[in-house]
Order: sequence, then C-alpha cells, then structure tokens
Amino acid sequence: MAQPASPAVPRPVIIVGNLTIDDVIHPDGTSQMGTLGGNSVHAAAAALAWTREVGIVARSGADFPAAALRRLRDAGADISGIRRVDGPTVRNWVIYEADGRRSWVYRTPRGRGAQVAPQPADIPGEWLARQPPPVVHIAAMPLVRAAAVARSVRDRAPGAVVLLDTHEDWPPGGPLLEAARAVDVFLPSREELAALLGHDDPGRAASELTAAGVGCVVVKLGGDGALVARPGTGHVRVPAFPATVADATGAGDSFCGAFAAGLALGDDPVAAARRGCATAAAAIGASGSLRLLDRRSLARDLLAGDAGRPAGPGQAGPAVSGVAAVPDPAVAGHAGAGWPDDAYDIGVMRKEMATIPEVIAGHLGDPGGHVTRLAGWLAQRQIRHVFLTGCGDSVFAAMASSLAFRRHSRLEAHPVHALDLARYRVRYLPPGSAVIAISVSGKAGRTTEAAVQAATFGHPVVALTNNPGGPLAAAADVLLPIDVPMLGSSPGTSTYIGMLCTLIDLALRTSDGNGARAACGELPGLAAVTLDACDAPAAEVAARMAAASFVTYLGAGPNEATACFGAAKLFEAPQRVALAVNLEEWAHEQYFITGPGDPVVVVAPAGAAHDRAGEILSELRFLHADAIVVSDLELPGSATALRLAGRVPEELSPVLAALPLAQVGFHLARQTGKRSYNFPSEQARDEHYATIHRATIGEPA
Repeated sequence: MAQPASPAVPRPVIIVGNLTIDDVIHPDGTSQMGTLGGNSVHAAAAALAWTREVGIVARSGADFPAAALRRLRDAGADISGIRRVDGPTVRNWVIYEADGRRSWVYRTPRGRGAQVAPQPADIPGEWLARQPPPVVHIAAMPLVRAAAVARSVRDRAPGAVVLLDTHEDWPPGGPLLEAARAVDVFLPSREELAALLGHDDPGRAASELTAAGVGCVVVKLGGDGALVARPGTGHVRVPAFPATVADATGAGDSFCGAFAAGLALGDDPVAAARRGCATAAAAIGASGSLRLLDRRSLARDLLAGDAGRPAGPGQAGPAVSGVAAVPDPAVAGHAGAGWPDDAYDIGVMRKEMATIPEVIAGHLGDPGGHVTRLAGWLAQRQIRHVFLTGCGDSVFAAMASSLAFRRHSRLEAHPVHALDLARYRVRYLPPGSAVIAISVSGKAGRTTEAAVQAATFGHPVVALTNNPGGPLAAAADVLLPIDVPMLGSSPGTSTYIGMLCTLIDLALRTSDGNGARAACGELPGLAAVTLDACDAPAAEVAARMAAASFVTYLGAGPNEATACFGAAKLFEAPQRVALAVNLEEWAHEQYFITGPGDPVVVVAPAGAAHDRAGEILSELRFLHADAIVVSDLELPGSATALRLAGRVPEELSPVLAALPLAQVGFHLARQTGKRSYNFPSEQARDEHYATIHRATIGEPA
C-alpha cells in the first residue's frame, strides 16, 4: 500500500482526459464559436482552485488553437502533457434551451473521440516520478483506454492515488468491474451507475461495488450532492451546496478535479467530496470551461461555511489506498478538555482576533495595578536581570518585548526558552536575577520546571499566566495575571498580544522616563484599523499559499519573534510547513531552497533593519519568489503588502505586525476546511496535552 501523503506537502495532481472545441448556442440565439472545452479542462480548473501543481494529459488535433490554453497555463497548469496529433480536434455544437436543457451535436465523427483519447505513454515519466507520488484522475474516456492508463500508472508510479470517472458508452459487466477494482476511487455519476448496474439506487449500487472489491466508490448525485462508500463502513451522504444554476456543463468534472485536489492536500474521501460539492456549486453559477479560475474564492467560501455541517449517515472509515486516514473534522469530535466540541471551530480564532484592540488597551493600561506593583517589588529586591521564559507563543512574546526593555527599562531582559533555562542556564544566572515564567494555561510543563528550578537556586519567580490556580502559579512568588477572555480552543492570537503588551508595559513601568507611553495610547486604534485593512489582502495571500510546499517568514530584531509567531499560526491552524528565519540568515541558508512562486513573508516595519529588508526583497524578486511584506512603510518593488495602519516606535511594532499574520493563518485554515489544531483523534489530543503539561524536573547542566 502506498504511504500516505502529509497534508503539509501536497501531492501533484494529474488530469488525464480530453480536449474539445465547442460552438455554443444560447437560448436567445446568440452564439460563441470555437470555445475551449473538454473534461480535462473543467477538472484542471477545479483542481487549480485548491492547489497549484496540476498537470494535464490530453490529445489535441492539428486544428486546435494553441492560444486557447494560455489562460489555463497562466493560472499554473502544466500543459506540456498535451500532445498534438494528426486530424481534427473533437468539435461539438452545444445547444441550450430556455428551460435549462442542453443537447450536443457532434461535428466530428463519433469515433474521433476514441482516436484522440490519451495513451498510457502520454503521461510524462517525470510527472509520475514526483514525490510525494501524484493523484492521477482519469476522466471519462473509452473503457479500454481508461483501464490501460490505470494499469500503466500503477506500474510506473506504485505510490500514486488513481481516480476513475465513467463514460456514457461503457458496457456493463466484467471489464467495468475489473477497471473499478484497479483504482483507488471510482467516481460514477448517478445516471451512469444506474445504467451500468441496472437500477437507480446509489447506496445499494455503491455497496454492491465495494462488496465486489472496489476500494472506494464516490457517486456524483448532481443536485443531491454525493455519496461515499467504502468496504465495511456503509456509506456517507455529502449534501449539495445551494447554487443558482447558470450552466451545469462540466459540473461532474469540476467535482472530480476538486476531489482529486482534496486528496492531494490530505483530505479523506468524505472531506474531498465536500470540497468537490462546493466547487461544483461554484462552477454551475456561471458558464465556460475556465469559469472556476474566477470563482475559486466562492468555492472556498462555500466550503469554509460548511465546516460545522455534519455528513449524512455513515462513518468516515479507513482511507483509500495511499490517502491519509485523517477523520473529517465535520464528522469526528474534537472536544478539548473543558471545552465543548464547537470550541475547536476555526471561527473561534477570528472571534478572538476581533477582541485584540480591547486586549491591547487593557494590557497597556494596567487597570488592576498588577504591573505597577510588580515593578516596585522588583526594585525593592534590587533586581537587575529578568529572565523571560516560556514555550511557543510565550517565548515569542518574550523575544518581541526585548527591545522595549533595552530602550526603556532599568532591567536587563533575557528571553530564553523554558527548557534551556531549566536544564542549561539556571545554575549560572547572575546575582540580582529574577525569572518571569510565562504560560497562558499555567500548565506548560517546561515553564513550570523552569520556575521550580529558579526557586531552588534562590531566584525570585513571577508567573505571568491566565490561570491563578495552576501549577505554574503555585511554583511562583508573585502572580502577574494576563486576564484575556478565551472563547474556545484556537491558535493563540489575543493571548499572545496580551502577553506581549503586559511585558511591554512592565518595561515602561521600570523606566526612568515616559518612554513610548504616548505611542502606546494609539495602539488600540491602529490595531483595529490594521485588522480591518489587512483582512481581504490576508485572505488573498492565504489563497496563494494554499498550494505551496512551505512558507518562509523573515524578521529581525523584535520582529524575528513576529516571524516565529506567523509560522506557528500555520502549524496550528491549517497545519502547513512554515520556516521562521532571521532576515539576514535567509541570505546565507534558505536562499538556496527558495524558488519561483515560493511564498516568503518579510516582516519589515520601520526600524533598524528596514533597509536590509529592502535588499532582501530585491533578492526575492531576482528568484521570482512570491514576496509578501508586512510593514508600515512603502518598500520598492512588486511585493504584496500587508500594510500596518500607522508607524510606531520599533519596540512597539510587534504588536501590530502580528495581526495580519494571524489573519493569514485563519484564512488558510478556513479556505482549506481545517479546524483549530486538527487533532486526528481524541487519543492524539490527550497525548499532545500530556506531553506539553508533563512537569518533569531534570538535573540542570
């Protein structure tokens, strides 16, 4: 059995099908002559709505206009698998009636379709050799040719996932069953399945096929959605999406292309069928074989709005061969400890982001006087060094606040990861040191260990936490509450800003002057404007990231931490591979793995490294990378801008710069149908939290 592909590393998609030239007659008598058609085009446009690595294998006649494929190529499709052959391209009249009916008149002999059907050798060998192995969709074509293509793919690419659509001319019987058994997913329409098996009962028919050895059957039900069946699991009904029908031509092929893209992205078959239904609904609202290139955002919005809708009776069941068995989050429960099931909905992340301006105002204003009292407590003990420690977002907040301490505070701040502090640094802290241990949950095991070890070596400990009754608070001398309302279990955004603003406030309250206090008063309003202005651009950036193998985030000074935060949101929400790299270090290392179209996010607000960011951007342009700039200033070049609302002192800029990066993480999760964290099972969730909460006390070096 093929190894499953990681959702973070999409498989390539190969569409094998036909090309046609269609002459379209509309009900009002108007016509469109010589339009691009064919099942390969409809399926490829649908796949491109979700992923970027899509190749087309087809045959065109000598009269086929090469320019007809230009837009598909410009959208990212590899058309080098299209082979020109002697004779005419298949050409059709497509006649639409006012009541929505359509009829086809073949302008070339009926046998021409079989003559130009792809041959197994037409699929480029290098496409089948790609890693991870591709998803290969065999669109409708004569049965003998489809079966030959399937066998060839199996022989040449053992790890590939093979899909097979049906053709109206297929005969029932043994050859059909043999072909369906030879692939991973069989994708008949309801009408074709009824003709092949002799009855119009999709559930029964699908069960008969799986009982006969077909690995997975997905029945396209048109306006009734789809049905997914696998051996021993019954079947799952996936509802259709509401749509106004302008042109149903190619809807089934659009479903199949999006289904293939879903498997390439790591969906199980039920989730891939949802993606297919959303894409078909977007397609039928307009006309033309390439309409999905303009309506991809509608397909994504439909799927995102469907995140909480359950499937029909049945279970997700085991995966098909080569497809990761990840439970569909709209079917499987993802309840976290203390949270209802819907707390993991990705919408929670957006709701918490909306509270950020209020969080900034509260955590820079010290309404309870906790920061002011802590500043006095540290002064009484003649503390000169504060070691800011935590894990994940907590240590990023420590790093991001360090410039505020350097510029304004009497204290020398040292950001350090909790494991390093507990196991490697604690014996060697200088006199006059205190430890500020940071954990929103108050349960992080390594942070608690760092607090315990610091106290053991005689250093005062402050717990910066949202949990006054947790183990971290119990290990500390002083509690500094974060007090950020949490609406569910989602990737931290408002909590990160709460931690960061509390630390900045401490830096300013341990200062001999007012420092950046006046600029702090502007931050809540600037945050609100930034969130509003960057939302749509962040959604577009996320759409471009959807097909990328990895995303790189660059930053310097306090905003190297912002780059780390941005990468973390991609891990936690859409679960994509991301690199967080020092701005300068990229030129020495990651430069060599950055290529055309690779997304690189440069966090470069006004400050000491801004000019160097401009130089790095020129290198990204040279590499034809997809550069995205987060800044409050204009930078030369063609990079996409996630523009911050206003210029603030550099030590405050991480507060604003994090906001569009959180939005990108949210939108990419929304567009790909993900929920928060996406634990594959309750056991995996429990194991995760047990690992990070386990507070073992080691022997420090």
